[in-house]
Amino acid sequence: MNCIRLLRLAERQTTNIFRITSVKTISGHHIKFTESQDRWRVRDGLSKEWQLIYKAPMEDILKYVTTYLTFSTATVALGSLYYGIFKYDTANWNIPIILGDDVVIANNGTECLVYLGTFIAFHIAVKVVLSKYVVRLYQNGDEYLAIFRGNTHNSIRKHNFHLKEFKKLNPTFVVSWGDARYGLGKKHGILLENYFKTSEYLNRLLHGNKALHEKEY
Repeated sequence: MNCIRLLRLAERQTTNIFRITSVKTISGHHIKFTESQDRWRVRDGLSKEWQLIYKAPMEDILKYVTTYLTFSTATVALGSLYYGIFKYDTANWNIPIILGDDVVIANNGTECLVYLGTFIAFHIAVKVVLSKYVVRLYQNGDEYLAIFRGNTHNSIRKHNFHLKEFKKLNPTFVVSWGDARYGLGKKHGILLENYFKTSEYLNRLLHGNKALHEKEY
């Protein structure tokens, strides 16, 4: 239950930041897409057939946040594992754990485990949210390609899906907000409607798949 609460808290805080940013008006939005499209296609290793239709804000911040979360979680987890296996004596379980000469970091072993578990669980919860944040979206006919941040500073992950696989998701028990959550085939993603090249591209995603299904029948 504590992990679920942490996940919900992290998602609320992260989404609130996204919403605040998405309210801002971007002048020359269409022009900026046209000017930066070729540059982003080269970075993402795509051909000219792919058209950039969505670019999320705060990507530079996400690079540093993602890198920090990855290395801090790994460092604390591995360091704690090494200390627990090779350094810590279980006979001292009820004795305060001291860092250096006089810095008490926990009153006993149980308290230390709670602190470590909360730290790691919160970091993982935030990473789960950020892993769903689409930084760029490309279109090639009815085929789409979503770009997500990877686990390190300049890494990315690519995800292909078809127009008819796109759908808006409803709120769940864990995720209390649903206006920015979408199904991209086998993966879920966060898309902010104000950052599409034009609103027509989002409307096509939302309603174009219905037209495809009607044609099939």
